Amino acid sequence: MILSEASTTKSKPATCRTYASLRFMGDRPDPDRITAALHATPTLAYRKGEIWKRPDGKRPGGREYRGRSGLWLLSTRRQFESIELEDHFRELLKVLFPAASIRLIEPLRVLMEKDGLRADVPCFWSGEPSDAPPVISDETRAAFAQIGAAIETDFQTD
Repeated sequence: MILSEASTTKSKPATCRTYASLRFMGDRPDPDRITAALHATPTLAYRKGEIWKRPDGKRPGGREYRGRSGLWLLSTRRQFESIELEDHFRELLKVLFPAASIRLIEPLRVLMEKDGLRADVPCFWSGEPSDAPPVISDETRAAFAQIGAAIETDFQTD
């Protein structure tokens, strides 16, 4: 899957920040199997009932949480620099579609069904009050839809 380089809406340099994540959730996920299936290291992963800490570094030694469900998350936050949201989606899609010869989608769908996983793609964009929020291309939505993942938007202007 290759996305075109043209974005439908360009962000201004004044955009505060933007990022996107690929998230798998459920009661029975095995984070190691998702990591192996995607050949990618998650930003955060834990099983249901497992103790975990926030990876953001805001709370050194931070508060511990117990997972109410399992999670595997790969985020572009603080990992990829671009003010264009579509660039962040492109980075995540490189994980799902690494090369024309590698087919990850069907084995991933099988794993998701077997482990009762659901996927989504939360994204965040923050801009100036006069900025128009980014438009997410149909091509991007269709690519993530191949694993049943809808894009969840959080667009803010200050």
